[in-house]
Amino acid sequence: MSSKLQLTTLAVLVSAALPAQAALYKVVEVAPGVSGNEVYGTAIQPGTTTDPKGCFVDDCADGASYKLAGETRNRPDGFSYREEVPFAMDNSFGYIEDDYDGFEDYCFYQLGYATCEYWASDRWSSWYNETYSSNTPNSLAFIEGSAEKPSGAINTVINSLDPSGQPVGNFSTSSKRNEAFSAVTNSTLTSKAQSRAWASDGTYTVGSTSSKSGIGGERYYYSSAPAIWSASGFVSIPRAGGYEVDGDYYAQGSMRDFYIDSAGGKTYGVGYNNYSDQHMNATIFIGNSATPTSATWSSALIYNAQVDISGDNINSNSVATNINKNLVVVGQAKRSGGFPQNGAASNRLFIVPDASASSINASFFYGGIFFDGAGGEMGGINNFNEIVGRIDSENHREYDGKQRRQRAFIYPYGMTPKTDSSEETAITARRAIFKNKAWLLDDLTNGGSESSNNNQYRIYDASDINDAGVISATAVKCSGGYDSTSHNAYCGDGNGTEKVVAVKLVPIAGADASAIQPRSYDSTATERKGAGLGFGALTILGLFGFMRKRIK
Repeated sequence: MSSKLQLTTLAVLVSAALPAQAALYKVVEVAPGVSGNEVYGTAIQPGTTTDPKGCFVDDCADGASYKLAGETRNRPDGFSYREEVPFAMDNSFGYIEDDYDGFEDYCFYQLGYATCEYWASDRWSSWYNETYSSNTPNSLAFIEGSAEKPSGAINTVINSLDPSGQPVGNFSTSSKRNEAFSAVTNSTLTSKAQSRAWASDGTYTVGSTSSKSGIGGERYYYSSAPAIWSASGFVSIPRAGGYEVDGDYYAQGSMRDFYIDSAGGKTYGVGYNNYSDQHMNATIFIGNSATPTSATWSSALIYNAQVDISGDNINSNSVATNINKNLVVVGQAKRSGGFPQNGAASNRLFIVPDASASSINASFFYGGIFFDGAGGEMGGINNFNEIVGRIDSENHREYDGKQRRQRAFIYPYGMTPKTDSSEETAITARRAIFKNKAWLLDDLTNGGSESSNNNQYRIYDASDINDAGVISATAVKCSGGYDSTSHNAYCGDGNGTEKVVAVKLVPIAGADASAIQPRSYDSTATERKGAGLGFGALTILGLFGFMRKRIK
């Protein structure tokens, strides 16, 4: 027998021994239906399947039952269209008032990059255009190929989708920097100078309201407060610090997500509130009624994630981003530039296992893919305690260096104190699919019958996950496929064109832990040269990192 025949026979035998459908996820690109150089996935419609394992058992095909929401960008935001204040921490508006110099100062003092002139120039030019030049839209929102543009909107963002697939977010107009929109409207809300909406169950919506419009002469020096509303009721959550204005600082607050505990007769919200010295700290809001707009509300500080720790401003700000029915809270705390950790003033991700506990303490992600001082952005959590987001995939020194590359992850956290005993079996079974540990999602899209299609994408960010296991995400695409399946493969030998696209990650029915084929790393360093990313080739690491990182 020839050596060629022997190799062919061996290949057949090896192939037969492998799972028929390797990889855990199918990557499904979503057409935006609006124009834009880059397309980002921001939310997935809530939903379940008949089987507790979700789409890993029930065949969800291309995930058409769960709508994806997204946005486009032609340039980076001047500062976030989402956040209440610039860089999610500038509640004196000092950085933003100083124009270009302020952008550069923020980068130098809070991020520490060696490339701050470039970083600042990119964002300042965008801010200048939005503030002094034109109202040319930059952020166009969509749901599954259909544009979502409220009347009079310039820039629109979608933070989440409610259970019926309706958008929840905010938009700018010629007279307001931000105005909330969702299926739940309220006359008190519309009378506010600014408003933002973050999450809704179709009956109640949570977000924030501000005292000035953020436009024209009121561009600076406004305060905001957490809020929850229904069609017939509106509640503004009291400031924990007690002062709207303190010297040069303006109180800020925001509710980002909520859960109504009908059995316990309480409502839990998460976000951030204003505390002493006008610090913006991650908070659990507790309403003493299962009717949120009739409740009396209190604020519980999330310790270990707050700004001031033992007399030092270890963090510049923090926020709790999501809560699920098990009362698990996730969030992020931006390390102060004056106290970098492991060479970076990073945005660290944390978890609080029980929002109802008498002592609320954050535990930062650590171990496996989460190395000491790793930074990232929280995406979301479903009711099976599966957490998604993005995390540093490189651990070189950022401070006085360059930004680390980031990639999307999934973290099957497992049981928590409030997990219903009837669901323990399902959570255990779903966690086993991931070998009971966190993964970069690129490692879970490799191999099997989907390998050729999936190899066109490297998953940059995971923004949301529903109970069926479908994930909204953003990917970098090399049409036709990268040169190899490795994490750092070239596109067209380094000369191909890459672009940023919105994708769904849909679990493959029948896939289990045996299907996982982690991607390798090429031994030669890669430097992407494709022209397709434009500004994104250099800024995608930080474009949506609005809480990303020397104290000024």
